[in-house]
Amino acid sequence: MDGRIVSQTELAAIMGVTAMTVRAWERKGMPVARKGSRGRPGQYNTADVMRWRAEQAAQAATGDTNAMDMEEAKRRKTAAEAALAEMDLALRRGELVDVETVGRLVAEEYATVRANIMAMPGELAPDLEHLAVLEIEELLTSKITDILDALSADGQFAPEEGFEPGPGGGAEAAAPA
Repeated sequence: MDGRIVSQTELAAIMGVTAMTVRAWERKGMPVARKGSRGRPGQYNTADVMRWRAEQAAQAATGDTNAMDMEEAKRRKTAAEAALAEMDLALRRGELVDVETVGRLVAEEYATVRANIMAMPGELAPDLEHLAVLEIEELLTSKITDILDALSADGQFAPEEGFEPGPGGGAEAAAPA
């Protein structure tokens, strides 16, 4: 038999909880080596109890809240409340942004760029008729550059420091210094 056989008081001390918590665990199905009775304390195998607690923690971690004891539920609630408070503070400081707002702004920017690119043939066609190939290329490059400059001109989505355009016009983050 692995583990030690201990009393309720000893088990509480080993687990760092109160005797009341040990009794609550017993009601929830914690294994008991020998039930206590009047004048005779219950006995517990520490290895069996540790395995049971590990199973309870695994079930709680996978969403089985029935297996979660009140102490664990309170701890998780407190941690969740603290996380929400930190997120609220970060939002108020401007360190976080609403995903839906960013999505809407990006969609609007994409729509503007698309509209500007789609308008290029009609805007440039009259000028292209009498130009040489290099002049056409220069005119197209200039127009595309204007459209892309307008995209980044509002500064809302300015590239982070260290950001450099990649080869072939793609964008890649530069390696940190």
